[in-house]
Amino acid sequence: MTRECEVVQLCKRKKINLVTGRLKSEKSNDKGKIYQRIWNEDTLKTSYTKISKNKGANTRGISEETLDGYSLRTISKVSLSLKDHSFQFKPVRRIEIPKTNGSKRKLGIPSPRDKIVQQAMVTVLEEIYEKKFSNKSHGFRPKRGVHTAIKEVTG
Repeated sequence: MTRECEVVQLCKRKKINLVTGRLKSEKSNDKGKIYQRIWNEDTLKTSYTKISKNKGANTRGISEETLDGYSLRTISKVSLSLKDHSFQFKPVRRIEIPKTNGSKRKLGIPSPRDKIVQQAMVTVLEEIYEKKFSNKSHGFRPKRGVHTAIKEVTG
């Protein structure tokens, strides 16, 4: 059973098939299969390692499950469920955290399993697209942001 997943870039209306890793209009792509790279166990292990270094890494999601309870066997199960298309994201746990002005901000906390898969998606897509983005773009980019943009403008 094969399902096609698509990413649509609204500005140019390009559709990318995540299974084949190709634009709908392309005949071939040297990037390999994007989805296959996401469910690859090495990618998931790398994602686990990256997430586990974060300050709130062991915050539980909607269940009692935390990241420190993960093993190589668990990552293998996640990989298999992605591979056979049975993987489904779980609902996020909603909490409100206080802001400095006294109001509250809503925050969604995904399950550790979902965090790992999301990080794997980020990793694979950044490998492909980061080098295609303009050097003038600083929003939501690794090692870039407001401060790097200001530095570039002010010289």
